Amino acid sequence: MALRLSILYVGSRCPQELASADPHFFLACVNTPDAITSRKQRPDVVLMDLFAHDAELDPEKVRSWVEALRTHHFKFFPAIFIIVPEDTRKSVRLSLMASGADQVVDWPLDLWEIEVKAKGAIDKLHLEQTLFSKSGSLEKSFGYLDRFKSELKEVKDELLEDKSNLNTALKQIHQMSEERRRLKQSLLDIKTQMAADMKGFGHMLYALIRQRVELNRGHGERVGKIACFIATQMGGSRKQFEDLSRAGMLHEIGLLFLSKDYICKKVSDGEDADQYPLTSPSGYDQAMIVQFPVKGAELLSHCRGFEGAAAIIRCLNENVDGTGYPDGLKRRHIPLASRILAAADELETLRENNPHVGIQELLSELEPKIGSRLDPEVAGWLEKYAVLHWGGETLKVRGVGVEQLKPGMILSATLFTRSGTKLLPAGQTLTRQAIDKIIQYHRAYPVDETVYIKV
Repeated sequence: MALRLSILYVGSRCPQELASADPHFFLACVNTPDAITSRKQRPDVVLMDLFAHDAELDPEKVRSWVEALRTHHFKFFPAIFIIVPEDTRKSVRLSLMASGADQVVDWPLDLWEIEVKAKGAIDKLHLEQTLFSKSGSLEKSFGYLDRFKSELKEVKDELLEDKSNLNTALKQIHQMSEERRRLKQSLLDIKTQMAADMKGFGHMLYALIRQRVELNRGHGERVGKIACFIATQMGGSRKQFEDLSRAGMLHEIGLLFLSKDYICKKVSDGEDADQYPLTSPSGYDQAMIVQFPVKGAELLSHCRGFEGAAAIIRCLNENVDGTGYPDGLKRRHIPLASRILAAADELETLRENNPHVGIQELLSELEPKIGSRLDPEVAGWLEKYAVLHWGGETLKVRGVGVEQLKPGMILSATLFTRSGTKLLPAGQTLTRQAIDKIIQYHRAYPVDETVYIKV
């Protein structure tokens, strides 16, 4: 492929034959280097004709022409070829190249010589352009690298700051954890102390009740034990056990509001009874006998930790048929814990008032109160407690499943469904008809898993 060249001639004898000889050459001519400033397009080669009228070498003139040419700010400087006569000495040629010329060509101009030497200049230009591009890319890369280093330093500083903040936070978390552990231990100690204080306070109140108003010592503890047994069988929670145990011990605390004369007459032994002649209770004492659960609940409600027991005691005199006191509540509207406590109190009071009566007679006396005073569902477990804890040895009781019932067996406890429906009374001898009735009910309304019979 022919080399396309843009040539600028500086001198007085413009070689127009170059342009006419080769259409790939583009020639422009100016007289002096200063005229180059008027040209906007960069030439590939500048031909400087210094010897057009003067065959002698003038170094200053050469230098001035080269400097004048270099004042034109090309991005890539064109190649400078200086035209010399053919007989110019080698030393002169070298001197010209030392003054800034890229090549020295002979006059008259040889097109092939210019093309060959220009090719080297073009290759040099391409190298300069490539170098410039690489330098630009490298400079840009260095710029990116510097910015990256700057950003990396900022990130490093931020990370160091975050690390410092994290260490501070970890120290604070450790301190908070230690403080939390200490507070947790303190809270546990406080709870333990509070539980001990509550237990001690409860025993103190119970000692007062036992000393002042209990007709049978230990009545409250026994009622609490019965109530907790029933609650266990009916799936009560630990909190209910605790509240029922306290309520059982303290359910008579309201009796402390009775008059001194009435208490002394009811509680005193025989030798002191003469000091308090038998008289009818006053109106105040009569009202207090009915209201004592409410009064006791009001007293306990002001004692922290006894609120649950107070709520249970308040409904102690409620009857499941709605005839009780203070609110006349009916069955399901009476708290279950209060129904359990009332049943336990009734059973224990019957036993204390009839110490020489057998278990079967006690259960017979309890029977009329089921459905009116007592919840049938609770009463079923009440009878089982009496049979298991008071009459197991004398009555020779054992438990069997519904599917094991046979004619001739005798029920040792009243049989209820889980919903509280009474099926058969205690002491009844089972017949085939009675067993079929039990099985029929058991399918629709399950009875207790264990049926207690006499051996």
